[in-house]
Amino acid sequence: MEISTRDVGDVTVVDISGSLDTHTSGAASDRMGDIIGSTEKMLLNLENLEFLSSAGLRVFLRAAKQQKGSGGAIKACNATGVVKEVMEISGFGSLLELHDSEGDALASF
Repeated sequence: MEISTRDVGDVTVVDISGSLDTHTSGAASDRMGDIIGSTEKMLLNLENLEFLSSAGLRVFLRAAKQQKGSGGAIKACNATGVVKEVMEISGFGSLLELHDSEGDALASF
């Protein structure tokens, strides 16, 4: 699992790749906490996320609560395959606004 960031205007795009599971969720949660403290608008780009477990969902849940609690906004884009299915089945669409493309997500802020 890798997490990198880039700024697009006033939005911090968080690119997540690999697997977000029990083995990687601790480091991912720590990294997301660091990012949350530095931005008001966060977009999770899940284009290269290949696997998402319940531990990974908890990372997203914690990040969303922290970001919204600090008055910020968090959205997600480019979820595909099993990652999109897991997020939809678990109801994460009500917690994180899910967009099909990065462009659409950026325009929605």
